[in-house]
Amino acid sequence: MDKNRSKVSIVIPTYNRPDLLRRAVESSLNQTYSNIEVIVVDDHSDHDLNALIKEYPSVKFYQNEDNKGGCYSRNRGISESTGEYINFLDDDDELLPDKIGLQVQKFRESLVDNIGFVTAHTEDNRSGEKVIKTNRVSGNMYRKLLTGYAISGIETMLIKKECLLETGGFDDKLKSSQEYDLMIRLSEKYNVDFVDRVLSREYRSRDQISLNFEKKMAGARYLFQKHDLRYREVGPFFWLKMRLKLRGLICRFYIGKWFGEKAYRFTIRN
Repeated sequence: MDKNRSKVSIVIPTYNRPDLLRRAVESSLNQTYSNIEVIVVDDHSDHDLNALIKEYPSVKFYQNEDNKGGCYSRNRGISESTGEYINFLDDDDELLPDKIGLQVQKFRESLVDNIGFVTAHTEDNRSGEKVIKTNRVSGNMYRKLLTGYAISGIETMLIKKECLLETGGFDDKLKSSQEYDLMIRLSEKYNVDFVDRVLSREYRSRDQISLNFEKKMAGARYLFQKHDLRYREVGPFFWLKMRLKLRGLICRFYIGKWFGEKAYRFTIRN
């Protein structure tokens, strides 16, 4: 790849997972696209990252003065970045080698106007089984995203930095669903396209938010309250539908809290 092409910043927030962080960093450095900077924002880990810092001198490491959460760390990564495009990567996931190159190419060749972000498919291993999540989405996704999770995986997306700045980045008041909230706000102003390939992998970790049902309940309530006006603007029946959907989500989260992960995943599949 031509080094004079647009720079891409890969932002990796991390907290107390140096063993997993190495895989995420390696997958970022092993991209076939060469004009990349890798930014790691450590959310004041208890673990010493000096060995990793020395091992990867090209990676830009930053540490928060205290523990501020993933949204703050991602937003700090945005502010420290110098790329035209940004790819967020959780420290327990990884990018496949062609990911950045194919998505930059899609930005250049896409027939979608006013494009702000490009996605792709992902291999999800978090349930203990390999599941391919497809993101065949293009054009205006705002209404679909208001309805639900129409795009899966923050790491699947390559986003124009100017669009992130325009929409305000991540909301650090959210306890969960931060990526979903960002996608709603991005899609309100910008369109999306996709690369029809699996370009990332998601893995299970011991403290993943997707299984913290208290945070999921708090996040859902805050999210629906935040976007209540958007629901009303679509129409009263849509607003009522979304209020009923919130009640259904809360019920599923209670099932997960009381009866465990398997029962929760059963409610998702049925």
